[in-house]
Amino acid sequence: MAESPAAPHPGQRQAKQAQAPRSTLELFRHLRHACITIFHPEDENREVLTQQLHRIGCQTVALWPPVAELPAQTELVIFLLDAQASAKKKLPWLTPESAIPLIGVLDYENPTTLETATALGCHGMLVRPLQAKGLLSTLILTMHHCQQLKTLRKRNQRLEEKLQAAGEISAAQAMLAHARGISATEAYKVLREQAMLKRVTVEDIARALLQTDGLLSNPAKPR
Repeated sequence: MAESPAAPHPGQRQAKQAQAPRSTLELFRHLRHACITIFHPEDENREVLTQQLHRIGCQTVALWPPVAELPAQTELVIFLLDAQASAKKKLPWLTPESAIPLIGVLDYENPTTLETATALGCHGMLVRPLQAKGLLSTLILTMHHCQQLKTLRKRNQRLEEKLQAAGEISAAQAMLAHARGISATEAYKVLREQAMLKRVTVEDIARALLQTDGLLSNPAKPR
């Protein structure tokens, strides 16, 4: 049985390359002008936090209690992870799939609170009483962690799309080979030629062929 070609072909679109990770210096430069939203009661901890963020150069918006819709231009969120953490799961921005870096503020470092923080999608954590020391490192590492996760998600999505496209091409090859009495390699050449002629991808041609076959195999019943 002939194997279908696996090499890239001229009419096929190439997947967009993932954005290169920012260096630590680039992250720091970006942080100096970033807008950070703080969900924390007004007390000494919030005062320490906002003062240090202003020293770094960040713009801040401090609110309590947390709201569902983040202020415009928010690039990072710092929020108090208190006893009502389970209720916060309903907040649309508080999710493991968040595209915005999330830092949880804890009162205690124990397995329960840490498990809650990771389940909610925290990319970094701070422990009260808050101190200026160490905040910059936490911010940079949190942004880096979130960026790495986004890169991995995009890469995983592209792989899934490629696997789906490969399955569709293989199915279309088999169908075309059976219909015309040709080999799988010859069927692939036909698909490729049609893709180049119509200036679309082989995946598009294969998908259209499978859809057409589906319509022919399941004609509409007369009323």
